[in-house]
Amino acid sequence: MPRAVVHALAFAFAVVILGSGTGHAQQAEVNEVKAAIDAYHAALGSLDIAKMEPLWSHDANVMLINPRDKSISVGWDAVRKHWVEATFNLFSELAATQVDGPHIVVNGNVAWSTGIVNSMGKLKAGAATNAPTFEIDVFEKRGGKWLIVSHVARFSQ
Repeated sequence: MPRAVVHALAFAFAVVILGSGTGHAQQAEVNEVKAAIDAYHAALGSLDIAKMEPLWSHDANVMLINPRDKSISVGWDAVRKHWVEATFNLFSELAATQVDGPHIVVNGNVAWSTGIVNSMGKLKAGAATNAPTFEIDVFEKRGGKWLIVSHVARFSQ
């Protein structure tokens, strides 16, 4: 086998072997973001703000838009208040089941995801809801943990 071919094969092998470490690290980050999304859906279903709080960054820049919202909640205090008053106090049951995605991209300490969930709930007043819902989330990794900094959910039409 010609020496140039051997060198080319050795180089290609080294690229595959050395490059695969980055892929595994990247996949580990994607898996961590997926776990954060799953934890968010579980907290939503629990209707318990104490389970939602640790999933969010608690600063002035976080943002929330839920399917029925007519405005944007900005800052942790507004986001927390919105979860309590406009979601947890209104629903007796709530669940979000992933039906597409989440499609996750990680870039350093920032990640974003898109997906579709089937949102099923029952208002305390008795009315039931069931709708496919688009979700867009932005996360920042702080202290080794992926925290939500923005969540947008919109019913599909």
